[in-house]
Amino acid sequence: WSLATMGVPRYSKLFPPAMAYLGTRLWAAPTVLAIVVAEGAFRGYGDTKIPLLASVVSAALNFVLDPILMFPMGWGVKGAAAATAISQVGAGVVYFYFLVKRKMLPERKATSVVKKSSVISTILGANAAMIAKQGSLLLAWAYATAKATRIGSAHVAAHQVALSCWLVFALILDGAAVSAQVLMSRALGKFQKVKSLVFYMLRFSALQGLATTAVILLASPFLPKMFTPDPIIRGHLVSLMPHLAWQQLLVSLTLVTESLAIGGNQFQLLAFGTTISTVLSMGQIQQATTVVDIWSRGIVSLFVGRLITALIGVLRVVHSQRKQQSREKPAVSFDFDRFQ
Repeated sequence: WSLATMGVPRYSKLFPPAMAYLGTRLWAAPTVLAIVVAEGAFRGYGDTKIPLLASVVSAALNFVLDPILMFPMGWGVKGAAAATAISQVGAGVVYFYFLVKRKMLPERKATSVVKKSSVISTILGANAAMIAKQGSLLLAWAYATAKATRIGSAHVAAHQVALSCWLVFALILDGAAVSAQVLMSRALGKFQKVKSLVFYMLRFSALQGLATTAVILLASPFLPKMFTPDPIIRGHLVSLMPHLAWQQLLVSLTLVTESLAIGGNQFQLLAFGTTISTVLSMGQIQQATTVVDIWSRGIVSLFVGRLITALIGVLRVVHSQRKQQSREKPAVSFDFDRFQ
């Protein structure tokens, strides 16, 4: 049913390999969930070294196992899925080791029911909002892939190549976003620090976005040839590359601004805004007739909506911090006797 929804029915030539891939990758789903939680825990402590180490271990395992399982073992697509699943288990082992070593796992201690229920309700409230946010984003990307599949095989191939390139640069840009989230959470309660942090991170995100745009524009003549010899797919990629490049500024600003808003606890606003942005984006994608339309209209509208929502969230944080400072500012008294 899921594959049919994505435009791959049972009679499609893509159905058997897709089923083989999903059936193998499915076994790593619990590990993926544990990795996401562990990465969030280390981010909360301001530690980005362990997530980096886990990613390096995962990438190294995938790099070694992919060709071995796909070709000498003869597993093909199933081998690629198995390599990815095993690499994620490797990352999970790294996280588990450091969680235990640093005693970050919860211990069995007597806790008051009131305190426990308060913590659980806070976590559930934030989680529900972030699940809605991330779920709507995944829906938008899935809908874009399904639309590209229905347009044609060359279009979906170009879409997947563009998405792979986009993910590489998005993960690089997300490094600043992680820092923004941690620093914002630590600066809360200090208006001047919050204000300075917002201006600094927005400037930095714009600069890194422009730098990434320049890199993609310079690499545009070579990237299509690196991924496929098919002239039709290459043609679509050549048309896509300028859009992919200039979107990096928008993506960088969005990721960093969203992280600032998350650090300021604007979970519900982000969930609502992202859901609305996804609906608007899907409307644009529905009207697309080429893969270029999907990216130039649908994906752009998704990130514009997310950026506007995140900016509103950051402004709310700055405003609340200014109000808090004004309330805490001591009243100025005037000594009449000294004046005389």
